[in-house]
Amino acid sequence: MEFEDILHQVGGYGRFQRNLTLFFLIPVSCALPCFWMNFIFMVSVPEHWCYVPELSNFTMAQKRMLISPPNNPSCTMYNMNYSQVLDVESFIATSNFSDIITPCVSGWEYDKTNYDKTATTKFDLVCDKAHYPSLLLTLQNVGSLIGTPIYGILSDKYGRKLLFLVLAVVVSSTEIASVLVNDFIIFAILRTINGSVLPSMFTSAFILITEIVAPDVRAHMNGVINCSWTFGLCFLPLVAYLSRSWVILGIVSAGCGFCILLYWFFLPESPSWFVSQGRYEDAANVMMKIAETNGKTLDHSNILQQLQTLGDKIKQTKEQEKKDTTSPLLKYPRLRKHFIILSICWTAFYVAYSGLTYNIRNLYGNEFLNFFLLSVVEVPGNLTFWFLMDRYGRRWSASLGFILIGIICLIPLLNFNSSDIIASMLAKFLISGIFMITDQQGSELFPTVFRTFGIGTGKTIATAATLFIPYIAMLSQYGRALPFLIIGLTSFITGVLGTFLPETLNENLPQTVTDAEEFGRDQTYLSWIKKSDKKPEKEKPPVDSIRL
Repeated sequence: MEFEDILHQVGGYGRFQRNLTLFFLIPVSCALPCFWMNFIFMVSVPEHWCYVPELSNFTMAQKRMLISPPNNPSCTMYNMNYSQVLDVESFIATSNFSDIITPCVSGWEYDKTNYDKTATTKFDLVCDKAHYPSLLLTLQNVGSLIGTPIYGILSDKYGRKLLFLVLAVVVSSTEIASVLVNDFIIFAILRTINGSVLPSMFTSAFILITEIVAPDVRAHMNGVINCSWTFGLCFLPLVAYLSRSWVILGIVSAGCGFCILLYWFFLPESPSWFVSQGRYEDAANVMMKIAETNGKTLDHSNILQQLQTLGDKIKQTKEQEKKDTTSPLLKYPRLRKHFIILSICWTAFYVAYSGLTYNIRNLYGNEFLNFFLLSVVEVPGNLTFWFLMDRYGRRWSASLGFILIGIICLIPLLNFNSSDIIASMLAKFLISGIFMITDQQGSELFPTVFRTFGIGTGKTIATAATLFIPYIAMLSQYGRALPFLIIGLTSFITGVLGTFLPETLNENLPQTVTDAEEFGRDQTYLSWIKKSDKKPEKEKPPVDSIRL
């Protein structure tokens, strides 16, 4: 007996799951980009030039004409006595501009067309500190590197629901505190803590949903998450544009996080996690609540008995596995192979998705519009790959998608107008859908007892390998095709490796390490499982035949 067999009795996708999707999954997935991607706008670097107090009454065009040398207009100024300037035209006509230039002595003045204030303008992260915005984005990845495995262990120990809500408090608190502090070091520390929380929030919500729906609708849940994420991503540049200040944007984001705490009264804990902890009564109560909402009439004692039987099976297997202190992710050859390949897949995703997102500032045009265009293209990407993975399987859909990204990223080498924009939009279309598949594969290949830990550890490794993603965009100053070549090569190699994962379409979630190790042994390399190839369900044993 598997957990999915019991879930089928209470309703694998009924009114309970639909309510949870509508009132939890969709709102939370829409809000998450406001935490995860808002920092791109917070550290935006407006056009800037040296500040000269004597010219405060002049127009911006006049200031630029008098202050900024053509070879370095943002970070240097002419070395002259600006107090003598009374009339711009007569001053220019009678003066010989000195070739001697000097760094900005009184700070900088910033263009306020798009922003009144950002973190960059507050802390003057320009010129000799121009790499600091990229450093801050890297620190968020460092936070994720440190926090993800810790939160993964805590999720497996204390539950998906509790951890998700605790993380919502942490992310909201650090969000609002970071925009109110005046010290840059404290600000950087708070953003690092904030970054440590975000991936685990997403993972906790995703795993909780995955563990209470039937196998044939898991892809549906994944599609809902990613489409909702994309909607929030498309909405984010509008929020940033209307906010005009990084402080307001941070407060709005923190407010969304605190609202998540209301789910304490609504969100259930994963019954699968309860079983893994031996809390059968709690698991039975959740299952009975699901059954009642779904219109199923079941006997509580029968459900409890089945959960105890399943728990005894899991406990027996875990006792056998504890005899060897080696990590299951490294000890078992097939599980080890799956773990390594999935870690590489997540690394390639981070390189491609974040690299393309950070590179928006190097594309021509308005950054709000560019962000929206590269976000809205994710909608057809998610829908396309949602259909492909649910119809033709996860393995080949993801692998061929990665390989296509590798080919598309060669387009900027042709060096025609808008080649980088075309490559960015096509690659973003593909990588957004691939993320949905790789997360699905992780939740379906790792066993319940190590699911959060396995996904968290794999993404930690991916994060460690991609700490310098924010600097990939900076390579465009040496050639606009360089960021694309790095992204393309990484994706192509990953696409080839991804073909060695087993197909998980229509398969039950592995409950134990032994289940995970046996997963996919009957599949051949070139097998192509379609939705229509779904295996007939095994005949369920009568309840009376179950032995404790």
